[in-house]
Amino acid sequence: MSSPPGAARAPVPGSRIGRFLLLEQLGQGGMGVVFRAREENLGREVALKVIAPLYAHDPEFRARFTREARAQASLESAHVVAVYAHGEEDGHLYIASQLISGGDLGALIRNEGTPSLVEALEIIEQVASGLGDAHHAGLVHRDIKPGNVLVRRRPGSVRAYLADFGIARRMSAEATRFSATAAGTPSYMAPELHSGSRANPGSDIYALGCVLWVALTGTPPYVGTSDYQVIAAHVHDPVPQLAGTSPMVNATNRILRTAMAKDPAERYRTATELGADLQAALRLPVTPGAAVPDGPGSTALRPAERPGAPGPGSRPTPPRVPGAAAPTPEPIAPPPTIPPAVGPATPADPSTPAGPSARPAAPPAAPPAAAVPVPPPPAFLRPPPARRRTTRGRWLAAAGAALTALVAGVVVALVVDGGSATKRPDPERDFLDSEPKEMVRASEMAMVVLETARISGQFDDGGDPVEVDVVATSRGDCQGTMTATSSGGVAEVRRVDDNVYLRADAAYWRGVIGTDGVDRVLDLIGDRWVKENDLLTSTESFCDLDEFLERDGREDATAVLLGTGEVDGEEVAEVEQTEGADREVLHIRVAEPHYLLKVEESDVDFFEFSEFDRDVDITAPAADEVFDIDALLESLG
Repeated sequence: MSSPPGAARAPVPGSRIGRFLLLEQLGQGGMGVVFRAREENLGREVALKVIAPLYAHDPEFRARFTREARAQASLESAHVVAVYAHGEEDGHLYIASQLISGGDLGALIRNEGTPSLVEALEIIEQVASGLGDAHHAGLVHRDIKPGNVLVRRRPGSVRAYLADFGIARRMSAEATRFSATAAGTPSYMAPELHSGSRANPGSDIYALGCVLWVALTGTPPYVGTSDYQVIAAHVHDPVPQLAGTSPMVNATNRILRTAMAKDPAERYRTATELGADLQAALRLPVTPGAAVPDGPGSTALRPAERPGAPGPGSRPTPPRVPGAAAPTPEPIAPPPTIPPAVGPATPADPSTPAGPSARPAAPPAAPPAAAVPVPPPPAFLRPPPARRRTTRGRWLAAAGAALTALVAGVVVALVVDGGSATKRPDPERDFLDSEPKEMVRASEMAMVVLETARISGQFDDGGDPVEVDVVATSRGDCQGTMTATSSGGVAEVRRVDDNVYLRADAAYWRGVIGTDGVDRVLDLIGDRWVKENDLLTSTESFCDLDEFLERDGREDATAVLLGTGEVDGEEVAEVEQTEGADREVLHIRVAEPHYLLKVEESDVDFFEFSEFDRDVDITAPAADEVFDIDALLESLG
């Protein structure tokens, strides 16, 4: 029988706890001490966390500790620190887990500067994958922060792991004295937690959005001289955004706004959805340069030139393991930035495991008259989950399967002039040589991260075609015009916060009301807007960009490349998809990003897309500019 915890001597390097020989103390946190240890029967090194007597004595904590350790040990995830064993030996309560021989994200930033934009997205995508696995297993982390994101560098790549579920709890478990206590770090806690709400997957997603901002800029999203100021900023201040207008920066800003939405209902529903958007963003072009807002501190310095950075001969950062205290307290001081890498993330050596952080490497020399072998696609390019199905948008799967054939890598080397020179890679040629289904998937990945786009075209409204020309947003707001082709009437339309406002000319009203009484209506309305919420459902079909880009499902549709064409001066691939009696032709931009520029659903229904991710400010008309429709109905009745 094990002796009581209180009778055990304090563990020190060189001593043993059961089958574990303690080699080195790595850190000390509030819940205990973490050692690098050797599991002697297996000959492997582990991170051994020895629980502090204060907690080990408490029966409630011990029961919860056992429950959570078992849950974590059963969790299989490539991006969560693995738990190997747990129990009580020689009077010590312990948990043995995977030893990560790098440091945490905070230490990485302090020592090397902020990662490139691409690498920051890759790190957080990996963590989102691990968090999704944990949530699926019923675990909420409750304290996601840079110190709990461990990183392991390899030549040309970095692996990220979510660590320290020491205060996690089952979503279905009853609260105990420990699990009910508010947990987390103020710089990363969701607004609702500060008002007493329980931690949940949504609050974990918010915290991961905050960590994304740290990875991009080196500083928490909100700072202050006190916890009160930080908390107030989380509750009231807008979500911070990166400077720049490149497609990848625009996509990253949208991800930040969704992950860190003040209202939990507006956040990603799952960490897997967040990961899918991060994957989609990584497929977009990246502009070289800093990924942080313009301003002081953007000049890159070598680590030894930064205040507090280790100089020559300095001791390296020790391995960071679950439960170990961070080397320096949060928040992280803003470090300089490193320009992001540009190009496909392809391992330099096909034998090297591919991963999301693989850096571009010089292609190997091609043997004479032979093709360069194309490496398999990286493992992290797995298909993202399907988004919600809707009843209107029929033609584009939002977040479709991952783009495997197109991102597997370029290139076939063609020998010319006697084999002394090779043809440069041609991504556009590669795109046109790919399978039609892959072209469609490429457009899906490009379109799913958009926040705004101009949509112009027409649809059949009971035999009367209606032309539309609007700027639509992913929030469901839009502004533009609708034109009834039969009457020629034109109506300005604004859809804001689930309200629809119209300001129409006489021809439009005649088409709606008829000739009788239209003059009286025009006298009453004048040049004012009319609130017409009966049009909410119909306008959603072209005002809500996310809804518009979703479909009832064409996964089994047959895709055929009809040829190439041109839309607004851009070369497009014309792909026909058929499924039963349904037919559509997608005009997909050949150059990257592979935006969908036009879709033809029938001879009447067609839409064109342009002006992607332009800034737009859509507001409701002033109250004195809106006519009271109820008064209008009373006057007519």
